[in-house]
Amino acid sequence: MNSSNPQAGPIPADDPRWLRSELRRVMPPESFQPQPLRGIVAFGLVPVMVVLMWAAGSGRLPWWACLLISFALGQMVTAVGLAAHEALHHAVFRSRALESLLGWVGFSPFLVTPGNWRAWHVQAHHSAANVLVRDPDILPRQSEWRTQWFAKVFHAMSPGSGSLLSFVSFSFFFTAQGQAFLWHHSRLPQFKHVHMHRTRERVLTVLVMVGWGAVGWWMGPMGALYALILPLLIGNITLMIYIATNHWLLAAHEESDNPFVNTASVATHPVMDWLHYNFSHHQEHHIFPAMSPKFAPLLRKHLRDLNPEASQVYPHLHALRMLYRRPALYAEDGQTLMAPEGTPAIATEDLRRQLKEPIVL
Repeated sequence: MNSSNPQAGPIPADDPRWLRSELRRVMPPESFQPQPLRGIVAFGLVPVMVVLMWAAGSGRLPWWACLLISFALGQMVTAVGLAAHEALHHAVFRSRALESLLGWVGFSPFLVTPGNWRAWHVQAHHSAANVLVRDPDILPRQSEWRTQWFAKVFHAMSPGSGSLLSFVSFSFFFTAQGQAFLWHHSRLPQFKHVHMHRTRERVLTVLVMVGWGAVGWWMGPMGALYALILPLLIGNITLMIYIATNHWLLAAHEESDNPFVNTASVATHPVMDWLHYNFSHHQEHHIFPAMSPKFAPLLRKHLRDLNPEASQVYPHLHALRMLYRRPALYAEDGQTLMAPEGTPAIATEDLRRQLKEPIVL
């Protein structure tokens, strides 16, 4: 227990304002300053990616070499996208122009514009993470599955639904979520508070699609496959193995966005943390979105000092396996996950206990 904590006993997780305040107090001031080196590294990856794209699309290399390049490109696309994610949360540059430039570089391969990302992720998702109706990325409820076509599609794509689509959907899920917000969610009444010029972002998105399509046409079918399509699929999968474990194993709520109960992190391989800018520390990111994930491990340490139960960190592979074992619809109160017919069902509190239990192979 942190001796500087003025309360007697751990600060409860259902008091996010006080817990955030204490965490801000114990974190070093520099942790809340932009970290431009991370953006510079991301920009530095761009010419390397262009060279690799040319090599993969030139037709001069054997297929196995092109496949390796595709995987490397997929990881680079992911890394630059995660740097853009930090930048658009104001954690990298002080300049909005540089933020937007990195946003274009990082998200255009996923067919998402910086304007769409700011609306979808920064405004809509971060203001109501895992809050029923208000979070565009939340799993649907059983009643929504029965009455809404979009909920049926989302459920079919979601791990745990048991559909064939759910076993391949990670390869396009992130890109699909971006398009879903742009063309579907952004016009719904619960997102009226989100500031986005829908017509402009839709036109820009179509232009991005046409631009990448033109590049693929110029490269030819095999060049486009290795330099564009496979890296996009690999990037989607890499992002989704994090994103799906951050919220879709937890309870949903009706009111407040509380990262101490609505968001989880995963304990993954150190190489993945290095490659992916500590994106595994997702709960820490939701606690302080504008703080660089560079300081997320320190934030986790302080959170565990203040309240160990408020820190939700699950073994990455264990969490991924659980995604496909548990059903993928919420009950009306968000505290139970169930199949469309109502069974099988599991309380999210029981699921949380199973995620914390030692793994039995």
